[in-house]
Amino acid sequence: MNNNELSHYDYLNHYDYLKHHGILGMKWGVRRFQNKDGTLTPAGKKRYQNKDGTRTALDKKSQSHNRILRAESAIKSKLRETGYSIGSRLNPREYKYAIKRSFTKENQTDKNIARMIEEQTRKTGVLTSDPKLISTIDKTGVLAHKNAVYDNLNKTDIDRMKKYTDAAVYSRTINTYLATGEPSHVADAAQKLKDSISKNRVNNLTVYRSTNLKFSTEGLSKKLDKMGESELSKTFDSFDKNFKGKSFSENRIYSTSTSPTFAIDTWRKVNPHAAKTYNSYLVINCKNTPGILADGRTSNGGKIVNTRSNQEAILAPTKMTYTKLAWDAEREMFAIHMDAR
Repeated sequence: MNNNELSHYDYLNHYDYLKHHGILGMKWGVRRFQNKDGTLTPAGKKRYQNKDGTRTALDKKSQSHNRILRAESAIKSKLRETGYSIGSRLNPREYKYAIKRSFTKENQTDKNIARMIEEQTRKTGVLTSDPKLISTIDKTGVLAHKNAVYDNLNKTDIDRMKKYTDAAVYSRTINTYLATGEPSHVADAAQKLKDSISKNRVNNLTVYRSTNLKFSTEGLSKKLDKMGESELSKTFDSFDKNFKGKSFSENRIYSTSTSPTFAIDTWRKVNPHAAKTYNSYLVINCKNTPGILADGRTSNGGKIVNTRSNQEAILAPTKMTYTKLAWDAEREMFAIHMDAR
């Protein structure tokens, strides 16, 4: 440290006072010269108004300043909308994923292992928790994204999908409308997004998603809360028999992942709230499902979304069919298997 520099200790001792800048007698939130509706207070009239009622040059300067503030507010609003996308590009996880993506190559052994794991999962209903086996499924998901090329997406399609994946608030608003019809002001945007997603299909691929299984009756929920694991497993086996093969029409957009590590395990670790409230995971078998793999590329090599490390698969199915329901005792989650068509 040179003679012109202060140590942390010296700094604290040298600058041990607080400065406050303002006007004597000022109070936060109290306007001296202008009311909230823009009219002048009595003090404001003395300061800004001539005897003939016209505004002074000082007031015109103030109005100009207010216009600048409103313009700045509009700019900040736009920055908030795009801020998430900028952050996603600076996220260290994205760099880590980019390296993983570049080193992940086609491997027949990994393909065979992943296929056996998926067959076992369909048979037992429960996804393995072995990290090495899970990583094999992750690798096959990375390859699916690397091999996905879309030649029919234009700039408008890509802008819609980037906006959907960049801002969680926006994506929740879109899906709330698709499920309930409200808020109606996003109706046009929701339909256009579905149109863009539905230009392509995801086929013969399993994707994953954590969710919160809600029961329709309070009585049933109370009974389930009081059950032990063994009784709960038997009860859910009964549910499985009742639900298996049942189909329903679907209008929502599903944000899923080809990585069970991200969609189920890691996601719950980094999000304590999700770990408490999300009691289920979906295992979705895509069968010619309208959708795209977000880390795919356009035919000229362009990216479709900013955040790629999620290995996101965006689906817009029109029909969902239950194929199996099970209780994952190790994760303490319900496993719900579905076909998306």
